[in-house]
Amino acid sequence: MNKSNYKQLIISGILGLIGAIGVGIGEFLLHYSPGGIGYNGNNFEFFNQIPLSRLTLGHFVAVSFVPFYIAGYYHLYLVFKEKNPKIATAIFALGVIAFMIGGMWISSRAQLGYLVHKIAEFPNDTALQSLMEVYKNHAEILVKSLRIWVAAISILFVIPILKGNTLYPKWMAIFNPIVILLSVLVIYTIAPSVGFIIGPIAMNVVHFIVFGLSLIIIITKQKTLNR
Repeated sequence: MNKSNYKQLIISGILGLIGAIGVGIGEFLLHYSPGGIGYNGNNFEFFNQIPLSRLTLGHFVAVSFVPFYIAGYYHLYLVFKEKNPKIATAIFALGVIAFMIGGMWISSRAQLGYLVHKIAEFPNDTALQSLMEVYKNHAEILVKSLRIWVAAISILFVIPILKGNTLYPKWMAIFNPIVILLSVLVIYTIAPSVGFIIGPIAMNVVHFIVFGLSLIIIITKQKTLNR
């Protein structure tokens, strides 16, 4: 890779990594409940463990860093574009779609948290209960859509790597987003003390690993070429 391409790869990869960290911090503030209290509730009861001030802070931190994910997916586009231009374009397009949807979802979480607090304060208020159902049907469904898009991205990610047509070694195929996400969910089940921490920020953990490994591989490869 030439100097210009290498610079673009590094800058876009770092920006993507910043996005994963920044949104992860915001989502942690929004979602983390000590000991996982309320995580299994049907109506998001874990929000009752989260102070309203933390919800507000988490909201603005998470939303502020979502656009950095676009740079991260541009990084993946650059990784794949030389030998797999169509797949590179598809990964970038799907990544933008996925995180526009993800941004809409994360921007709704503080409002949901406030709603859960109000329901706890007025448990017999049918209007508040109706609003909860509206949220489930119109906003919570977005995270399921996000996972579908990420699964599609993962398939496109794996195919050229296994064919040996990328900057990545073939073992990088294992670290595709959907496999890492499923691994986080397994950890959440078998090691709750760790899962309660990484589970609420699962998608950000996934992309921190993907972008981080990508940068390590590219930097290492460039150092080898410069020797």
